Amino acid sequence: MFVLSLLGGAALAAFLPIFRILLAVELILYCITLVAAGVHASIRQKKAFLAIGLPVAIATMHITWGAGFLWSMIKGVFTDRSPERK
Repeated sequence: MFVLSLLGGAALAAFLPIFRILLAVELILYCITLVAAGVHASIRQKKAFLAIGLPVAIATMHITWGAGFLWSMIKGVFTDRSPERK
């Protein structure tokens, strides 16, 4: 849903100014959440690199897995699933 909301928000933001604001708010909240999780993990585990590394890793996983899921859904619509006839 996150990747779909980014794609839809970006497409609609090109035409409707309110979607620019909504997209910006979504991205800001997402980044704040990621940074907070990274700082929390960094403090808890006493490893400074987690403050940056964890948010980057989580964002990468969200975007790639979400895009892969959307791609498989789109691909599935256009794939023939009928059983092969011999």
